[in-house]
Amino acid sequence: PWIDSILDDMTIACSGRSIVEEKSADRDESEPVTQVKVTQETVATNGSISRVKEDEKKMDVEDTSELLVENSTLNASLEGVALLRKLLSLPRSAPLPSVPLNCLPALGPSLSSCALIDQAYDDEYRSRGMSLSEMDNATITTSSTTAVHYTLNDPFESDILDAKYLTNTNVAGAKDASEVLSEGDYDNNEKIIQAMERYEEHFPLCPPNEEEISDSDSKCFERNGKRVIELRLSLPDDYTLEYQPGDSIGLIVPNSPHATEFVLGILYEKHGIDRTQKILCDEKHAITVTDAIKHRIDLCSPIKNKRILLSLSQFASDPEEKDALSLLSSKTPQGEELYTKFIDEQRRTVVDILREFPSCQNVTLEALVGTMPSITPRYYSVTSSPLSRGDHALSLTVAFSVVDYLTPSLLPNTARSQRRIGGLATRYLETICSHFLSNSTLSVAPPAVKIFPKPTSEFLMPSDLSTPLVLIGPGTGIAPFMGFVSHRGALIKGTDTTKAASVACEGTWRGGYELEEDEIPTNEHDAKGLKLGADYRNRQNIGSVDVFFGCRYSDHDWLYREEMTRSKSTGLITNLYTAFSREGNKSQKYVQDIMKNNTDCTDRLLRLITDEGAVVYVCG
Repeated sequence: PWIDSILDDMTIACSGRSIVEEKSADRDESEPVTQVKVTQETVATNGSISRVKEDEKKMDVEDTSELLVENSTLNASLEGVALLRKLLSLPRSAPLPSVPLNCLPALGPSLSSCALIDQAYDDEYRSRGMSLSEMDNATITTSSTTAVHYTLNDPFESDILDAKYLTNTNVAGAKDASEVLSEGDYDNNEKIIQAMERYEEHFPLCPPNEEEISDSDSKCFERNGKRVIELRLSLPDDYTLEYQPGDSIGLIVPNSPHATEFVLGILYEKHGIDRTQKILCDEKHAITVTDAIKHRIDLCSPIKNKRILLSLSQFASDPEEKDALSLLSSKTPQGEELYTKFIDEQRRTVVDILREFPSCQNVTLEALVGTMPSITPRYYSVTSSPLSRGDHALSLTVAFSVVDYLTPSLLPNTARSQRRIGGLATRYLETICSHFLSNSTLSVAPPAVKIFPKPTSEFLMPSDLSTPLVLIGPGTGIAPFMGFVSHRGALIKGTDTTKAASVACEGTWRGGYELEEDEIPTNEHDAKGLKLGADYRNRQNIGSVDVFFGCRYSDHDWLYREEMTRSKSTGLITNLYTAFSREGNKSQKYVQDIMKNNTDCTDRLLRLITDEGAVVYVCG
């Protein structure tokens, strides 16, 4: 009975030793030990989280890929402690470094609160209607409102109208992913996970085995990790979401299906909390546990606050795991070094910690909600102009690079200790846009995404069209400048049309009515041979536009190549300078090299800035 040994166990624990190790030392050495190999299976959805026998967890492990676990499931067991021991070069019997209390962060107050509620309370709460505080914060929208501002707390649900790769990317992965989602199973986490896996299969970032790779293979892996997408999103049909070139759009995305299902699983297994149960968060409104885990707390961003690690350590039932998490959260020299290597450089999230230090899976729902920050919106530069007409009048476009890369090797000379990291928002958007990216038949529209504008006060175009522009945008930094060029073209066209309408109407009685520029159709004859955007522009003082763009390969990631060359030919872009860092021209490897080594370019920039008052923009 545990009563007979509790005092001894407590004495051992208080001395900093492991109870299990003490008992293992007393065990007959002839007693067999069960060992089971690790396999790369995913953790079951409904809380079937693998457990490891305490004796097995204490084994000295030379290769983390050979950890021994029960049930042949992915090893979540003590992998974290084993890796920390390797990084510290500690033998199995040596204790982890102790941490003085004054080196630990303060836990501080909870960021949020939540409480499980029953159906009766939920019904009563709903019957009360909106609270006074909610009514004060409510936004009243009418058809006459001209400047409704959608915000993080009150976003617009935008439909995805189209998507395309801006890079020269093979669409086979998108095609396979679209077949997985052919029935429109966007709410099925298992289907989303399968679709994401199709992309990983089609875009490997390293060889399957630790082997030498050729230059061509290396370039292939590099290009696989460089995928850029342009996304077209719908706007409200009452024109209540306004933006200007240079503004960004905030996009709110849920946690990944992997993370959501894992946390829902441990809450069910450890605390019997079903995903459909209702909770009250910050006394505002009742939501399901699934909604709270999927949308409210950030499970997928790399840990930036050591307070999270210390909070999880309070729930660790294994003494070594508790000590390890305390060490990682500390500001001791060893703790700081381990945090940098193990957490920061490896981009570990709270879900990674729960997997690798499984005894802290006892964490409560209240602790998760109170400790984890909200999901941070992702901001993307607008690449379109609000003056767009026709089919694009009620939409905007943004461009983003799909985050997909390998971390540095954690252990020396072990490439397999790298971790593949995917962006929370960009990987999700790529997956749900698979039908658009592969030009497949769209049976069910992808889910809407929540957006809101983020206006800028500094990154705006000059109001005077005569002001020269110097636009420097390597990589995806070119995105907002495509909006600048498009907007300037629309402004010039509007100026031309207004002038043409004026010429066409000379001597015509107007009857006291003010005519708008679109009310009188104009053509070349009416405008006395005026060619819109060409002849008239040549007689006006329109400032020049010099564009500097750089990327790795001209045949892969020259974004908006067609649009740039077309704008150059029509005169919207006066000079286009390009640099490709992987194509061997050492004198013009980067855009700054062109500015320094191209004499004509250097002289022109000097004249534009000092004599003509050009405005220089840099993004990227």
